[in-house]
Amino acid sequence: MVGALVVRWVRRENRIFLENINYDIIADPKSEVARAVENANTPAILMAFNIEALSKDGDPVIEVSRLFNQDLPELSGRNTVRGRGMDAQRSYIDRITAYPTNIEAESVQTFTNPVDGGGGGRGAPQQAMQPGSGTVTMHFSMVKLPENPMMPRLLDSRVGYFSESTMDFSRPEHRAERRQFIARWRLEKKDPTAAISEPVKPIVYYVDPATPKQWVSYIKQGIESWQPAFEAAGFKNAILAKEAPSKEEDPNWSPEDARYSVIRWLPSTTENASGPHISDPRTGEIIDADIQFYHNVMNLVRDWYFVQVGPLDPRASKLPLPDS
Repeated sequence: MVGALVVRWVRRENRIFLENINYDIIADPKSEVARAVENANTPAILMAFNIEALSKDGDPVIEVSRLFNQDLPELSGRNTVRGRGMDAQRSYIDRITAYPTNIEAESVQTFTNPVDGGGGGRGAPQQAMQPGSGTVTMHFSMVKLPENPMMPRLLDSRVGYFSESTMDFSRPEHRAERRQFIARWRLEKKDPTAAISEPVKPIVYYVDPATPKQWVSYIKQGIESWQPAFEAAGFKNAILAKEAPSKEEDPNWSPEDARYSVIRWLPSTTENASGPHISDPRTGEIIDADIQFYHNVMNLVRDWYFVQVGPLDPRASKLPLPDS
C-alpha cells in the first residue's frame, strides 16, 4: 500500500491538470471564512496533459500513460524497494480496465540502485534494495466519489470506528474544531416510516471463488451473523453474503469492480486478516470495502479458540479441531 489521494481533473485552455485535493481543512461554503480556507488550500498539480482530441460530446481526450509509467513521487513504488530512480525504458503499462465507478491500472516499474548508492549491503534496512535493479508491479485504483454526498455522522470516541478527520474553521466555537466522521455504509430505509425496513441498497459481500470449498458456508454464516445488530438499528436483511458468480453466470463480474465488496482468500502464511476500505473524505461514506483472508489465519483462529474456549467447549479439548 503506497497511499491514497483525492484528485480531480481540471481543464485550463488546451491542457488538463491533475490536482491533489486536500480535505484536511474545511469550512461551510456559506460562511465568511470559506474564502480564506479556499485560498489557503491551493491544490498541488500532480501532472499536466495536453488535450489530444475532443470526443463527439466535446470532452477532452488525453494520453495518460505518463501517469502510470513515470516516477511521480505521490504515486511511485520507489519507496517500497527504496531504489534511487525509475528506468522508463524498463517500465511499462501492463493493463488498464474500466468499470462503471472505477478504473484499475497495473504497471511494471523498474528501479535502479547504483553499486555505490549505499542502498544495500550489510547494515541496510531490511526492505532496502540491493545494488542493481529491482522491478515491482504497481496497481492503481481510481474510484469515483459519490455525486450526492451522504450525511456524515460524528465519531464518538467511546465506540471504535475507522474515521475521516477534518479541521473545521466554520464552527461556532472560539477556535478551529477538529471533527471526525465515522466510516460507514449508506443505509437508507425503503420505508422510512417502518420500525424495521429493508434497505434501499443492502451491504453485500461476495465470497472469493478462490476460497477453499470447505470454508465457504462458514464464511457466509459469519457475514450474515451481523444481521441481528442491523435489525436493532432498524434494518432487515441489511447485510448479505453471496458466492461470486462464475464466468458462465456473469462474464463481466470482477472483484476489482468497486461496486462489489469481496472476501478475498490470499495464499499467504501470514496469520491474520485485514479489511481495507475506501471512504469519501467529505462524509466518511464507505464506497468499497474488501476483506483479505490470509490462508494461515486459520492457524491463529485455532490457537485462539483452543486457549480461550477449550475449557468450555468439549470439541476444543484436543487438537486438531473439527471443521465445525
